[in-house]
Amino acid sequence: MSVGPNGPGFPQGPQQPNMPSMPPSPQANPLPASPTASDVNMVRKERPGTLTGAAVLGFVTAGFEIIGGLLWILGGSVVGELESAAGSGTNFGNLFMIMGLVSALVGGVYIWGGVMTLKCKTPVLFAASGVGIVVNVVALVVSEGNNGLLSLVLGAVTLLLLALPASRKF
Repeated sequence: MSVGPNGPGFPQGPQQPNMPSMPPSPQANPLPASPTASDVNMVRKERPGTLTGAAVLGFVTAGFEIIGGLLWILGGSVVGELESAAGSGTNFGNLFMIMGLVSALVGGVYIWGGVMTLKCKTPVLFAASGVGIVVNVVALVVSEGNNGLLSLVLGAVTLLLLALPASRKF
């Protein structure tokens, strides 16, 4: 074992009189100064704001659709009870309950579509917006222009955001 000026195991001075000693080897690999050409292409593009806005509108519309669906179901059960008590047999209560179930289902699909849109996959939210618009037009007709207008407008704006070029190219 060699004994140097710093203690045992440390290298001694140069072995030959005119030869410099070797520099110590580095303990850790230093990081490269700049990214390589292959690393530059791996940078992920940022999601456009139109997609984020469409996803947020999808979540908001989902809340309105689910609350509206629950109200349609509640109203349908009340109207059904009134119809059975009066013996009219028009079955509007059943129609209202079906509208409520469809509306709540569309609200769930809006949530699913919003999550998928945040992952940059837009077809689910696109389909949910289309079906939501149809359901809300039917609700406007059935309720004689009193229900479904807000969700109809939100669905149309969501479709508009999804149809913009920034959203389609991403």
